[in-house]
Amino acid sequence: MISDFTTARHGCRRPPAGIALLPVGPHNGCQVAAALSAHKAAREGRKVMDPREDRFVVEAFDCRPDGFLKPNALMQYLQEAAARHAEQLGVGLADLERRDGFWVLANLRVEMADIPRWRDAVTVRTWPSGCTRLAAAREFLGTGPDGRERFRATSEWMILDKHSGRPKNLGRLDLSLPQAGPKVLRTELRRLQPVGTYTSAGTISVPYSALDFNGHVNNTEYVRWALDGLRRHLGCCPPPYVMQATYLAEVFESEEIEVLVSADGAGPIRLLERRTGGADRTNVFLLEISGEGSTGQ
Repeated sequence: MISDFTTARHGCRRPPAGIALLPVGPHNGCQVAAALSAHKAAREGRKVMDPREDRFVVEAFDCRPDGFLKPNALMQYLQEAAARHAEQLGVGLADLERRDGFWVLANLRVEMADIPRWRDAVTVRTWPSGCTRLAAAREFLGTGPDGRERFRATSEWMILDKHSGRPKNLGRLDLSLPQAGPKVLRTELRRLQPVGTYTSAGTISVPYSALDFNGHVNNTEYVRWALDGLRRHLGCCPPPYVMQATYLAEVFESEEIEVLVSADGAGPIRLLERRTGGADRTNVFLLEISGEGSTGQ
C-alpha cells in the first residue's frame, strides 16, 4: 500500500493512442522472454530471478455485467502470482512473519492490449525487476493461450513492520532480490499526486470483509471502491485500458472513507480516497484510468 506510510463480450476496443507498451507482435510474450534471456546471459554475477508463470481462468464472478474482467479481479490474479513467486523465492508471507513484516503494494500501473473476458485463460508471468532501500519492483506479463499479449504491468512493493506500520529498510533484510531487471514498460513508474478539483462520489464505512490476512484493507478493495464511486458519479464505468494505483496509507475496519472523482473529459479520470469524519482527512489512495469510451454498463 504505500510510500507515505505513517500509520499503524462485446468486442474489445483497441487501446488508446499513446500507451507506452513495448512493440507488440503476434506472439509478444516471446519478446519479453528473449529480453529476460539476454539479460540473464549478461548479468555478470548479478542475481536475476527466473520468471514464474501461473494460469488463471476468468470465472463469471470475476466479470462485470458486460463480461469484461473486473480490474480488481485482475489485481487479485497479479497479487496471487506475486505471492506464489515470493514464497518460492523465500520472501513469502511466512518468511516475512518471522521478520515481523509483511508485503504491501505501493504503486501499480497496468496497460491492457486486450481485456480478458469470461472463460478466457490467462497466463501471468512475473519476476522481480529491481530493489531500492524501501521498494522492490516486480513486473507482470499476461498472455492468452495463443501467446498473444493481453496486458502488462509494473509494480512497487514495500515491507511494513507489523508493529509500527512503518516501512522496513530492504537492504537490511537480506532478501537476495536483484538490484535491477527487465522492465515491461518504457516509462518510469512514478507515484500519482492529487491534482485538480474533486467531487465527492460517496462514503464507505470499511467492513470487516474488506480486510485481508494482514488485518488491513486489501489493495484490491481500494480499486473496487473507486470504480463503484465512479459509476455512481458518471452513471457508467468504462473498462480501463490504462490504470495506475498509488497507495498512501493503510485503512482499517470501521474507518470512514470518502471517494472523490475528477473527470473533465480532457484527460484520464482521476479518483481520490481519503479518511473522513473528525479531524483526520488523510489521503489514502489515488487512481487514474483511461480507455475508449463506455460499453454502456
